Amino acid sequence: MKTSILIVGTGNMGSSLTKGLLRSEFAKDISISIFDLHKDKVAALANSFDVNPLQNLSCDRRTEDVIILCIKPQDLAVVSSDLSGKISDQTLIISILAGITTDDVAEQFVFAGPIVRTMPNIAAMVGTAATAMCHNRACQEAHKLLAEKIFSSIGEASWIHESLMDAVTGLSGSGPAYIYMVIEALTDGGVKMGIPRDLSLKLSTQTVLGSALLVKSTNTHPAILRDQVTTPGGTTINAIHELESHGLRAMLISAVATATEKSRELREKRQSQKKS
Repeated sequence: MKTSILIVGTGNMGSSLTKGLLRSEFAKDISISIFDLHKDKVAALANSFDVNPLQNLSCDRRTEDVIILCIKPQDLAVVSSDLSGKISDQTLIISILAGITTDDVAEQFVFAGPIVRTMPNIAAMVGTAATAMCHNRACQEAHKLLAEKIFSSIGEASWIHESLMDAVTGLSGSGPAYIYMVIEALTDGGVKMGIPRDLSLKLSTQTVLGSALLVKSTNTHPAILRDQVTTPGGTTINAIHELESHGLRAMLISAVATATEKSRELREKRQSQKKS
């Protein structure tokens, strides 16, 4: 029996998840249905991949093994109006909605079953997402393993306590934007010193990619790897001194902290509006 999955929302993340699942080793064991409020997105995905497009979500009872919510938080009320109280308690609901807690999902859908909340990032588009996950008390080990399998199809997935999801938003959720700025700045530095822009961008991008892969593949602390390319009295140590004098590390730490606080503020504001 194949695992039935309904993906609600086929934007960047929903379509990336669909494609990742269909390209994974898991593909032969699943059947995927898709729905989006924008019918053109559903049609485009259904024309290219082996999925079942749904015109609406209305039914007496939804009994898919998994329903994955890949919609924007502001669309939650619209989607839940069709599904509230109609999802089998045996179904696993997975949400990628930023700032929406597992309790929020349970309340919105009048649902007492297992819920997993996730925070993937934009690298899902190339199958290298960093995804943090948390779950409610109704989740059993089988549900957790299923969620891990699903999000491993687009990168790496790790479990974390729900209280840290705002920090995840500040780190890996917003993190790609910080790295894009680093790549852009390195590229401009190369251009300033005479390297053609196309080549400078290529060198900068590959440098960031290779450095990250080296940390990951060797499981070596970044400071140790940094020291390995830092010759006494050489170019790198002088550049590091310049970066430290301008507070590079402090700025990145503050960026994560600031984004975390903003995520927490938006979540608390949303919850306050819901109560009033």
